[in-house]
This record gives sequence, structure tokens and C-alpha cells, in this order.
Amino acid sequence: MQELLAKIVEMDAKARRISEQAEQDKLSSEAEIEELRLKIYDDYITRAKDRVEKNISIDRHNAEEAFAEREAEAQRLKDAMLAHYAESKERWVDEIYHHVVGR
Repeated sequence: MQELLAKIVEMDAKARRISEQAEQDKLSSEAEIEELRLKIYDDYITRAKDRVEKNISIDRHNAEEAFAEREAEAQRLKDAMLAHYAESKERWVDEIYHHVVGR
């Protein structure tokens, strides 16, 4: 009987050690998972920031090129308009004068 009781106590102690070890393993695994989750998150955020900075740079470059093209087109149109004015101003003044004066 004594032997049986000692065996039960020994099995209970062994079961408690196994249970405690399982609990420690669980806590350790949860900590590792949280650490891995944070690492993945940080890596993702870092890559996202890099992509955003790269996209900003590309968009800024494209906007500057588009602005330069539009500015060049506006200057070309202005030059054409001034050239047309220089060619036609005498005739326009004469036409306006004749319409107003009636001659």
C-alpha cells in the first residue's frame, strides 16, 4: 500500500513538472511569436516607408518634367502671339481707326 501511495505521489509530482514545463514552453512560444510579429511589422513598415519615399521622388520628378513641358509650351505660345502682334499691330491700328472714324 505504501508503495502504491509513493508511486501515486511520484506520478503526481511528475505530472506537475510536465504541466509546469508545458506552461513555460507556452509562455516562451508566445513571447517568440510576439517578437516575430513585431519584427515582421517593423520590416513591413520600413519597406513601406522606403516605397513611399521612392514614389514621392518619382512623382516629384514627373511633376517637375510636366511643369517644364507646360512652361515651355506657354512660352512658345506667348512668343507666337507676340510675333503675330508685331506683324499685325500696324494693320490692326489702321483697321480700328477706320472703324471708329468711319473712313
